[in-house]
Amino acid sequence: MRFFYLMMFLPVVAAAQSYPPGIFEDTAHAPFVYGVASGDPTAQSVIIWTKVRPSEDTILVWQVSTDSLFTKIVQEGSIIATSISDYCVQHDVQGLQTNTTYYYRFATEKKKFSVVGIAKTLPIGDVKHIKLAAVSCSSIWAGHFNAYRRIAERGDVDFVIHLGDYVYDYPDRKQLNRMPSEYPKDCASLTDWRERHTYYLLDADLRKLRQQKTWITIWDNHDTDVEEPGKTEEAIQAFYEYLPIRMPDIAHPENIYRKFSIGNLADLIMIDMLLFRGKEEYAPGKKSVLGLKQDEWLKTELQNSTATWRLIGNQEMMTDWLSSPTIKKLTGQGDGRVMDPGNWSGYPEDRQRLYDLIEMKKINNVVVLTGDVHMSFVMDMTGTPRNRERYNRKTGEGAIGVELTTPSISRVNMRDAGIPGGFIPAVQDISNRLNPHHVWTHFTEHGYLTLDVTPERCIAEFWYVPINKVTSEQKFKRGYVVKSGVNHWERDYNTKPLPVNSKN
Repeated sequence: MRFFYLMMFLPVVAAAQSYPPGIFEDTAHAPFVYGVASGDPTAQSVIIWTKVRPSEDTILVWQVSTDSLFTKIVQEGSIIATSISDYCVQHDVQGLQTNTTYYYRFATEKKKFSVVGIAKTLPIGDVKHIKLAAVSCSSIWAGHFNAYRRIAERGDVDFVIHLGDYVYDYPDRKQLNRMPSEYPKDCASLTDWRERHTYYLLDADLRKLRQQKTWITIWDNHDTDVEEPGKTEEAIQAFYEYLPIRMPDIAHPENIYRKFSIGNLADLIMIDMLLFRGKEEYAPGKKSVLGLKQDEWLKTELQNSTATWRLIGNQEMMTDWLSSPTIKKLTGQGDGRVMDPGNWSGYPEDRQRLYDLIEMKKINNVVVLTGDVHMSFVMDMTGTPRNRERYNRKTGEGAIGVELTTPSISRVNMRDAGIPGGFIPAVQDISNRLNPHHVWTHFTEHGYLTLDVTPERCIAEFWYVPINKVTSEQKFKRGYVVKSGVNHWERDYNTKPLPVNSKN
């Protein structure tokens, strides 16, 4: 969350560069030492990506096959890696079969091959099931990316949704668990952003997840340097260069919001409140969260959706996290009313316009997936959480949808932020009493969540993974169910996870 970021920087250490454990090039596949990736799937297309070690312009061959040995190549072509895009290349592979797993690779003219990547297209028609993993807030200096490796190993996860802060513009001095010898500098130019993305791709766990799963991503403030006027354009350029994203609006690359249709089962609507909040007014003196164009687009997509579920990928908490002077005193965060007035809570009237539309148009099955907060929340969506006539805390009746937040992959949570451990249960207890719409909260562990979707229900599961060492450990914490047409979380939670299909 934003209020954990405002930390002083340590001075730059002048020393020869050395890397911590888990940070290295994939030299076995040189010059493709940064791996491969796929993203932004449709029913008949997917983007494939790689980067070669910088040299002169290089002609590459790409191949897509239905088998991992490439005896059944369905498409291939050539592409040039140049300094213009920092030797990153992307190709939008069209004309593929729906709901199909493909294998892809890149090669040089001298027959040096990249690692083989796995990509998947979206299903169409009558879809009975899909499983998503949602992640956010991955500081490479804060700890190991074990959670990425665990997701990569899961055969039951179809796609990965990254909800922002994929890279960080600076390290948090309170959480320096995996530092190179040369202290990282704050990103201030296109070169800096490219170097930051390149360094991230030295992480073997990140490379593995990019190789194994097809991604759908959105940026947040640490990806884009939005708080430094004039620098956002360079950050956005590097983001598009290093992530496999189909740019929705070539004339306006800042418009990253877009939709993915998963047959008649779900529409996944990725929104961006970061670059547009507070910049336009929907009425005199009334600030818009999403900007007028995106606001209209989102509401049109929600109303026109014929899918069973409407999933919204969202950077920052939409539902209120109400606070108090006591919580502010214990944590030093927030304004004593809400924990973060910079998110949707700072625009309550505009948010209520969205809630009213959902309620009046009887738009059921809205599930908001949120990053940024670094902690785990399961929440009912209501603009009046303390009005007992409009919302029933015990049953959830009166909610117009549900929201859940991902724990961070590694970035600071309450425990990491230096808040005394004895205070955290008290903060959580006070918070739960102040927020009757918070069905469950957990403030101290890192990891990811999965969302298992069928026509009858969505099941959200929280998985926690250590960050201070390289480990294969992970633990299932709990799961929650929202049934189709009910629009609130069931109060009983799952103590056992759904079966996990692991890769060999």
